[in-house]
Amino acid sequence: MAKAKKAVKKKVAKKKVAAKAKPKKAKAKAKKVVKKVIKKTVKKAVKKTVAKKPAKKPAKKPVKKAAPIKAVVAKAPVIKPSPKETIPVLELEQYKVKPLIETGVKDAYFGSTRYAWIGSGQAGGRLVKAFYDLGYKKALAVNTTSHDLDLLELPKAQKYLMDIGEKGAGKEMGRGREAVMRTKQDILHLAIKTFGTEVDHVMVCFGAGGGTGGGSASELIDVAKTYIRSIGEAEPHKAVGAIMTLPTVGEAASPQVAQNAYKVAMELGRLAAEGQISPLIIIDNEKISKMYPGLTVKAFWPTINNTVAGLFDVFNRLSALNSPYTTLDPVDYHSVLRSSGCAIMGLTKVDKYQDRYALSEAVRQNLTKTLLADGFNLATAKVAGCTMVGGKQMMGSTPNLQDNINFAFDVLAEITGKATIHRGIYEDTRESLRVYTILGGLEFPTARIEDLIAK
Repeated sequence: MAKAKKAVKKKVAKKKVAAKAKPKKAKAKAKKVVKKVIKKTVKKAVKKTVAKKPAKKPAKKPVKKAAPIKAVVAKAPVIKPSPKETIPVLELEQYKVKPLIETGVKDAYFGSTRYAWIGSGQAGGRLVKAFYDLGYKKALAVNTTSHDLDLLELPKAQKYLMDIGEKGAGKEMGRGREAVMRTKQDILHLAIKTFGTEVDHVMVCFGAGGGTGGGSASELIDVAKTYIRSIGEAEPHKAVGAIMTLPTVGEAASPQVAQNAYKVAMELGRLAAEGQISPLIIIDNEKISKMYPGLTVKAFWPTINNTVAGLFDVFNRLSALNSPYTTLDPVDYHSVLRSSGCAIMGLTKVDKYQDRYALSEAVRQNLTKTLLADGFNLATAKVAGCTMVGGKQMMGSTPNLQDNINFAFDVLAEITGKATIHRGIYEDTRESLRVYTILGGLEFPTARIEDLIAK
């Protein structure tokens, strides 16, 4: 029994081993088959590629051809900027700032300096009208009463009524000041419209004894400074001046007129001394009235105002003229205008011009005969302009005339305390010698102003 069992077990074990061996043999056979297939396909592919390759031909040697002869043109090397250094062109680069130029009212005078004028009150309005008639068309007249404005022969657009609800200031300077303070912006806008942008200097004109003129003076000076600053003037205090008329003896007999004149004159004198205005020109109506005795009532004020305006205009004209001798040029003239302090002007005619002492004495008289006012200390002048004008024949035929003129210039330098003297020598068609003198930077004549209230 035991032997039979062992025999059975052996048979079973053999069957199991045989069963396991069959898959291994099958795998081995499969691998052999795959290898045979791969070998056959590789051989076929190699045969095809070998059949396709053409037989190699021997390489031909290249034949060198002679290069064509070309003309050599030298070219400037082109330097291409690197992308990092290239700055794009912007449209803004093409934009140019164009200065705003507005002519305003067109002038009709000849001169080196472009003036604008503001006249306040009756006296200021009349004086502005005298300049207007000489061709200085950039002029404004302001007043607190329409009666005075209506009588002025100026364009309506250049007259402005400072309406404070009353017909005039009635010698009350407080009303004149208040009138300007209320209407400052309107006056400024009218000035910009009338004057435009082509102005070098603004002059404010007024009578010292009146309520409107005297009261409005300092406020109108502020308006003028605002205007001149708005058109690009860097130093408005040097480009705004004033012409102030003093009352006659008869007018100053009124205590209120005398007090008004004293107050406003001292105020303007302080501004001139501090360099806040340049120049301050004082016109003494009493002195001028004595120079023209026998005038009719109708001719009195026009004669005084036309004389002042005419003398002022002469210096502006002379500084614009060329001379074959010596020129008082615009820069010389402007140095007098912008020297601060007070300024005076004078004119005298010289008959004995062959005599050097007569000519130098004429220069002295020129300053004492001035149309403006007494009481100035001429030694305080900072700068002066003196111009001799004679006939063409006289200039060409009079012996020693140049020496005589030079001596007169030297005398002027001594009188003015060694001030800077700008000289001019001109000729015209009139066979006479005239001496024109303008002094700037003078101290205020306090003693003369104090006389107004001393009487």
